[in-house]
Amino acid sequence: MGTKASTIPVLAAENSPASIRGSLVMGWQLWVAFGIFLGFTANLVVFQVGEIAWRLQFGSAFIPAIPLIIGIYFCPESPRWYIKKHRYEDAFHSLKRLRNEPLQAARDLYYIYAQVRLEEMELGAGDAKLSDGEERFSRMGRYFSRFEQLFSIPRIRRATLAAFVVMIAQQLCGINIMAFYSSTLFAEANASERSALLVSWGFGE
Repeated sequence: MGTKASTIPVLAAENSPASIRGSLVMGWQLWVAFGIFLGFTANLVVFQVGEIAWRLQFGSAFIPAIPLIIGIYFCPESPRWYIKKHRYEDAFHSLKRLRNEPLQAARDLYYIYAQVRLEEMELGAGDAKLSDGEERFSRMGRYFSRFEQLFSIPRIRRATLAAFVVMIAQQLCGINIMAFYSSTLFAEANASERSALLVSWGFGE
């Protein structure tokens, strides 16, 4: 869950056009909630089948997981990652899959390349040819420089603080307990199994 939450928004941001980037970056949360809704639906469908109900409820999670795993292999790689590895042709092919026209792909390829080069120049990479050890040291220095910028640049510091507050509030407000254990909570409150599942189906996420 944590890996998904930290990688999918980054991949969406690197692949999406600027005009819809915000919607796609935050869209993953909507689909997480929709997946939890489908899980509660599956629980309702099979809860009366007998002793194997819990096995079917547990196994229903594999149904959407299989096409998801297959679909990952058809997902384009990040053009920005390709450019950072100097694989420009691969970056262009990836962008052509993500844009309507090759001209748009070429435009965004240049924009991404210019941004990556500017970041490298600002963080000290530049065009210098480094040995393997020097490259690892330089890469580590760039990471520390970026981490420092989270707190040293006012606009980034404000965004970092806002992200911290939102993520901490999300964990402390108790929504995960309701999402994962709402059926158990309602059952412990003397609700019937069917009633607990129905309330969770509408309220769990």
